[in-house]
Amino acid sequence: MSKRTLGALLALLLALSLPPASAADTDMKVIRLADWPGVVAGARPDVLVVDIWASWCISCIERFPEMVTMAERYTGRGVSFLTLNLDDPKDTEGIAWANDFLARIGADFPHYHLQENLTESFEALDLLAIPVVLIYDGHGVERYRLTNDNPNDQFDKADIEAAVQALLAEQG
Repeated sequence: MSKRTLGALLALLLALSLPPASAADTDMKVIRLADWPGVVAGARPDVLVVDIWASWCISCIERFPEMVTMAERYTGRGVSFLTLNLDDPKDTEGIAWANDFLARIGADFPHYHLQENLTESFEALDLLAIPVVLIYDGHGVERYRLTNDNPNDQFDKADIEAAVQALLAEQG
């Protein structure tokens, strides 16, 4: 078993073993693609970190606790975090699992779920694969797009951290 697979399994086991947080704090808000620009605009003037994920994406689940830790570390420092879930809107079991997962890991920041199907969402957001982390500056301009499109060049928390620090430095 590879280290990556083992890490994903450990993260999943940890998430399943944590006590649930209040569902009201973590349930995903259902939106349409047309609503997405308004969500991004609503985060101004903060730097905005968006984690795009789905319940069936092992590497998304594996990395998610790091995002929660990072969000906690940046509280009050001009950085907002939110997630955008791409589970199939008809997959009620997957969506319920995703909401439960968010509660169990204490992801106490906004979460959204796209109502469109996966193909339409990927096309509209110009995605090839997930996980993806988008980082917007304080003007709502996407400045960083961290993807795992290239299997030889995977992003990690250090890349997210560097992007956030660079944008914070620009803001002075």
